[in-house]
Amino acid sequence: MEIRLLNRDEIETPKWNGCVHYASNSKIYGYSWYLDNVCNGNWVGLVEGDYQSVMPLVWNDKLLKTKQLYSPYLCQQLGVFSVNMLSKERIKQFLEAIPKEYKYWDINLNDGSQQVLGLRDNPAYDITEKDNYHLYLNKPYEELQAKYSKNTKRNLKKADQAGIYLTAGLKPEKFVTLVQEAQEKKGVKHPDALYHTAHRVIYNCLHRGQGTILGAFDDDKNILAGAFLMFNGAAIINLLNFSNEAGKEVGAMHYLIDSLVQREANKHKYIDFEGSSVEGIARFYKSFGAERMPYYQLKNNQLPWLLKLVKK
Repeated sequence: MEIRLLNRDEIETPKWNGCVHYASNSKIYGYSWYLDNVCNGNWVGLVEGDYQSVMPLVWNDKLLKTKQLYSPYLCQQLGVFSVNMLSKERIKQFLEAIPKEYKYWDINLNDGSQQVLGLRDNPAYDITEKDNYHLYLNKPYEELQAKYSKNTKRNLKKADQAGIYLTAGLKPEKFVTLVQEAQEKKGVKHPDALYHTAHRVIYNCLHRGQGTILGAFDDDKNILAGAFLMFNGAAIINLLNFSNEAGKEVGAMHYLIDSLVQREANKHKYIDFEGSSVEGIARFYKSFGAERMPYYQLKNNQLPWLLKLVKK
């Protein structure tokens, strides 16, 4: 198996994107345009043959000018994308092809990479399953709704009584500001870089027809909740969302998700909820009947011993 390392400007973009598109484990995060927008072009690619398999490596040298691989903001899953079978041996060879100059890895492999668990006997690899949830929509709405929890059904009744309605007219700047405000009210302070990345990703997805911003409003046109959804093949990806206090009281986010389920029911699609390991958030996603779909965090620490004590 021939695996080459290519700098960003050496990658044949149509071939790279073709591999990601036709891969059985395709993810929007692997496309060149998406990568360019989440890491400002600081990525290289491992390529098998004539782009039968590819693996993006996103890097920085913020650790005392030592090169490290990391998972950028709003890019949940990368790893190997392949039009061939993603076997343990293929994943192993790609990992072994990562240049030694990258002394520290903290990367997420996609949910099609479960064979990586077979590499746990390698002491250099620290592999952890991470939680994600998918809601498959290939059934009539009535069957999907029957799997909702009692709490979700109660919230939908409250939302119906509140007269909530949805619109796709929310501007990206306003949406990102509302997401940031909702996070900070919960005591979560993300770096500004995350929100700058959000602007770039949202605008690029909207430009390509691969995303929409849905807002839930009350009768007085007050915003209650919102979500930015990305589209990639059969996947509807819940990249960012928020719900304010008024929205939580009337089940606005429950209403938004349920409306999406009604619209897409009986289609070969699924909602990718993009998480979460946070118990309360996971419970919310599971309340719609979503199924756990793990992906895989992989760490490899080959730093000098002094830096290794700092970076675990």
